[in-house]
Amino acid sequence: DVPDESECGLCGPCATQVLSESNLATSPHSSSSSQTITMLPPKYTRSVTVTAEDTAITITVRYGASKEEDEIVEVKDLQEGESHTFEEKSEDMGSWQKVRKILSIKGQIGEDGEVFEKVCETDCEGVHSNIHYTVHKEGVFNLKLRS
Repeated sequence: DVPDESECGLCGPCATQVLSESNLATSPHSSSSSQTITMLPPKYTRSVTVTAEDTAITITVRYGASKEEDEIVEVKDLQEGESHTFEEKSEDMGSWQKVRKILSIKGQIGEDGEVFEKVCETDCEGVHSNIHYTVHKEGVFNLKLRS
C-alpha cells in the first residue's frame, strides 16, 4: 500500500533524495508500483587503532569528506609492537559539523614494499567509535576489536 504524501517522509514534492553518501531512496509516489523502501543504516568508523604486530610499517589512513578533493590523508610510521590511534575528525558544514568517516587504511613495509589496503566499511556493523586492527608482515590487517 502506498502511503499518502503526509505519511511518506520523503515527499515534498516527490523526488529522489540522497539519504546518505551511499544509500539512495525514491518516494513511493514517484511511480505507480507499490514497494517498501528500506533504508540501510550507515556503516563507518570514527577512529581507527592499528597495532604493528610483527614488523615496522608505515600506515596511511584516508578520511572521507563531502567532496573528494577535501579528503584527509594521515601517515604514521609504527615500530614492531607499537600502536597508534587515528582520531576522529570532523568537517565544517557551516552551521553544523559532520564526522569524517575513515574510508580505508593502507600499510607498507619498507620503502619499496607493496602497499596493501583495508576498506574499513567491510568490518563495520553500523557506526563505531573505534575499530582496532592488528597489521602483519604478510601484508594483512586483522580485525581485533569494534567499539
